[in-house]
Amino acid sequence: MGGLSVFGKVFLRVVLLGFWLSVSGIVLAATPADLSAAKSQVAAAAQAAAAPTAPDEVKVGIYLNDVQSIDLHLHNYMVDFYIWFRWTNPDIDPSASMEFVNNSESWGTMMTDGFEKPEKMPDGSLYQFKHIQGKLSRKMDLHDYPFDKQIVQMIIEDSSSDAAQLQYVVDKVSVNTELKLPGFLYSDPTLMASDYKHQTDFGDSRTADASTYSRLTFDLPISRPHVNAFLKNILPIILAVVCCSMVFLLHPSLVDSRFQIAVIALLSIVGLQMSSSQDLPTIEYMTLLDNLYVIGYLFCICVVAALTISTKLTHIHDDETDPKGIRRAIRFDRISGVLLLSMYVALTLYTMRPMFERF
Repeated sequence: MGGLSVFGKVFLRVVLLGFWLSVSGIVLAATPADLSAAKSQVAAAAQAAAAPTAPDEVKVGIYLNDVQSIDLHLHNYMVDFYIWFRWTNPDIDPSASMEFVNNSESWGTMMTDGFEKPEKMPDGSLYQFKHIQGKLSRKMDLHDYPFDKQIVQMIIEDSSSDAAQLQYVVDKVSVNTELKLPGFLYSDPTLMASDYKHQTDFGDSRTADASTYSRLTFDLPISRPHVNAFLKNILPIILAVVCCSMVFLLHPSLVDSRFQIAVIALLSIVGLQMSSSQDLPTIEYMTLLDNLYVIGYLFCICVVAALTISTKLTHIHDDETDPKGIRRAIRFDRISGVLLLSMYVALTLYTMRPMFERF
């Protein structure tokens, strides 16, 4: 047993010595060029591992089927549209992770997938489409109402991947040729992809700066028919003003009739404004239509003031009339009527500038 133990030790030493000589021979046989090439390969591999990966590109297209309603009071609108996605990375599904930035009623939004799972296309890309019906919101600017221009807008972002991981690319955008918007006309839609920087890190301490996401924005410009807007909203004001100005054609002696016409015209404009305001939401600024009502109020008040002065020129005492005063009152009425009407027309045309921009 003792002889076998010594032999085993000697055998182990011989094996270790042979292994050391073989490794030394390989190292000594390597040339400096080989060593340099090996170092370069290691450095290239390390640099490739450290370099950021390019974001996944997702092609997106939208087909607007219908705009079912537009609610000025709530600043929202019901849309019915199709959206499709094409991408190459099998590890993601942008059709499932999309979300609306301007959703109004998320609980009422219906999304139906076109396929149970994304379809593989002949070019190797993945494809999925959705049919979406829901309410979206956008604060509507009513400064130029009833000649205002609005935008039916849809804003989409990915809920899980930021701009460094996923980028939207516009594919196609189109609208149903039979689309009708009661009370509105629409122009060609646009679809734009851009990066949007949120002014927050959403509480993620791993993020050193504000989060940036790729954003898809669909815009459908809409406007009201100007002729209909004029006939329904502005023509009644003009008619009330014209009736009020007729008082200057009546004889100064018809004091009661002249004042009654002017006051009734003023009350008519008040009633018109109360009626039209029911169609608008509560806003903190004056619309174009409000400005036209104010101009109408000023005109009627100025007419009442002119009638008061005319009546003073006509009467010396309560029951006595001065013929010279009558002539002065008639001359004053003519001058007042022309000046007030001219000022009213000029102010009205200036206020209605947005109506003429279309022409």
